[in-house]
Amino acid sequence: MTVTARDLRSVVDGVLERFALLPDEAWDHPALELDWTCRETAGHLVDDFAGYALQLSGTCPPQEDYVELLEPPPQRAGGPRIIFCPDPAAGTPGLIRCLDAAAGLLCAVVAAADGKRGYHPMGISDAEGFAAMGIVEAAVHAFDILAAQQVPYAADGEVCAKVLDRLFPQAGRTADAWQDLLRSCGRTPDTRGAAWRWDSSVR
Repeated sequence: MTVTARDLRSVVDGVLERFALLPDEAWDHPALELDWTCRETAGHLVDDFAGYALQLSGTCPPQEDYVELLEPPPQRAGGPRIIFCPDPAAGTPGLIRCLDAAAGLLCAVVAAADGKRGYHPMGISDAEGFAAMGIVEAAVHAFDILAAQQVPYAADGEVCAKVLDRLFPQAGRTADAWQDLLRSCGRTPDTRGAAWRWDSSVR
């Protein structure tokens, strides 16, 4: 089954519902077992959505590298480089608006891609691949943020199963596709610290 823009939108909407529960000060806490804060992790997610959209939106999508944007230096030592950085002064509502807008951009590009393929370091990919990658970024980083805040979260199992088929075809599978996705991304106790990667190439 194909991963679609609707799947991406559904997962993002579920994430944003949970993020809306967090007070403004929560975003400065460390994300679960990451070197980034929750705010930095969410900013990275905004960059992922917008960056993935740029890889497919042009007339001739890039095939050898990302679209050439100048990345600013990290705002602190050890922090991520974030191009589309949400304004901390806007609090939780502003961060949610940034995520919603960037996700909407990727959804629109995926829906209109019409066979285009664009560069990703894990393999030249198509609209389905970028939708699946957006879902992984949204769901897994939501887990990083919400688990650190002790807010329960699980992505839709049917969508996770489709994403696993598309990006992790060799992954072990159980009846719980959400846990399978977390395991594939090094987010379970038995996989923390292990190397992992997806395959975004078109098969």
